[in-house]
Amino acid sequence: MANAALPVIVLSDPDPLRRHETAELVQSWYRHSFRVLQVAGPAEVVRALTALADRKVRVAAVLADEAPDSGATHPGVRWLPLTGHRGAVPGARTGTDAAGGADRDDEDPAEHLRGALDDSLCTWSADCQGDLPTAEVRGSRFSPAAYAVRDFLGRSGVLFRWLPEEDLREAPVTVRLGDGTELVDPPISALAERLGLIRPAEQDHYDVAVIGGGPGGLSAAVYAAAEGMSVVVIEDDAPGGQAGTTSRIENYLGFPVGLTGGDLAQRALQQAQRARVEWQPTRVAGRVTPTGTGGHTVDFVKAGTEESASVTAAAVVVATGVDWNRLTAPGVDRLLNSGVYYGSCLSDAPSTAGEDVYMVGAGNSAGQAALYFARYARSVTLLVRGTDLGTSMSNYLVQRIERTPGLRVLLGTEVAECLGGSTLTGLRLRDRGGEEHAVTAHCLYVLIGGRPSTKWLGDTLKLDDRGYVLTGSGGAAPDALPMETSLPGVFAVGDVRSGSVKRVGAAVGEGAAVAQSLVEYRRRHPERFQDARVSCGF
Repeated sequence: MANAALPVIVLSDPDPLRRHETAELVQSWYRHSFRVLQVAGPAEVVRALTALADRKVRVAAVLADEAPDSGATHPGVRWLPLTGHRGAVPGARTGTDAAGGADRDDEDPAEHLRGALDDSLCTWSADCQGDLPTAEVRGSRFSPAAYAVRDFLGRSGVLFRWLPEEDLREAPVTVRLGDGTELVDPPISALAERLGLIRPAEQDHYDVAVIGGGPGGLSAAVYAAAEGMSVVVIEDDAPGGQAGTTSRIENYLGFPVGLTGGDLAQRALQQAQRARVEWQPTRVAGRVTPTGTGGHTVDFVKAGTEESASVTAAAVVVATGVDWNRLTAPGVDRLLNSGVYYGSCLSDAPSTAGEDVYMVGAGNSAGQAALYFARYARSVTLLVRGTDLGTSMSNYLVQRIERTPGLRVLLGTEVAECLGGSTLTGLRLRDRGGEEHAVTAHCLYVLIGGRPSTKWLGDTLKLDDRGYVLTGSGGAAPDALPMETSLPGVFAVGDVRSGSVKRVGAAVGEGAAVAQSLVEYRRRHPERFQDARVSCGF
């Protein structure tokens, strides 16, 4: 769809600098779905709407503090006030919350504006039979299937409305798409296909197959494509990996006020697709095997099904990252995704209003999640086995946690048992002295570091004693290229690689660096690669 044909969000603000900054923010959220039209005031809004109607351009929303006269009617247009989204951009005005009280100091105004827009645009698309990927999800908040659907939609950048049915805990998950189609308990891969998030692979053979769509994998894909290679990314879930679930990344170079992990993932994915990288989400890799011609076959299955397929590639980049470490306390497995969760689904945070939330972890991911949920929950308690939070968490997060009301840290404490029948109702906690006590808890989020996602590799590649992939001449093979594994033509980047620095910036850097190894590998084996003169699309 050409940019001129995209539906429009009209933004009205008399302050030109503030208007421009707000427009930049909103456009970054919906860059491929809407375009933002800036105007200076109510009169200009009316003229713009009239002109757009004459040109048959759809208008999805108007962001303005002052609506035009009631006599000016514009059917189908939704009005959203800017007042109340204090601080969404520099210099923005103050206001009150929906209950009439002052905005909380720890709330993110831009996040509130995003939430209001998401809801409005989702409704607009459904009412107008828009062609945007949108959904309405119904089910029990504590249903594992409903949680998986919400988590996938949220991290895939899909506009959706969540309608919990708290009194029907065994109710099926119903997903109503923007075109009116209803899916009941859909496999994630089927949902992705119906939303247009995945397309059939265009080729059987690629220059490079990247396994894993986190920062390292997407970076490798972009830089390999820039070198004229055909690239496919095989991802078992949504873009971003663990980083995609982070509420805010504040130490990534070039983003002085930070950005969410989901926003970083979507930006990276859009950049990769612009470079003509093929994106294959909800595809679970199962094996990498050499072919008789020097290439490699990657076998995978569609998530939630037994349907299998494969592609071949001259080279493979393993970027499967890490999985969350598991708790072994009684009750954890029984209540998984029914009150006990690994990672944190950000769209769940508003549902915790008035509840007591517990989190396990001492790293930056746990700290960011605790701060985010503290905006909504009655209380958030961070459980840390060690005696010093600053040992594994960045200092700026420790300081912010210490001054956040409703957020406390229990050092030297671990989960002894998860309590409850069909859903979590409480926890039994154990201190370093072995004493235990029970607490009421509605949700437990576990963010306790990672274990390498390498079990699927079997004995294909050499691993270190912790299960991370060995690379380079120091571990994989004497003549291996930088980041090349023990299997020639297979490389590894990011958290899955032995010796890597577990940071988003480091993974992105490794993805860029491995492109040079891929170029050298192509120089050594040109017959395995396609025509390098093909444009990447930049």
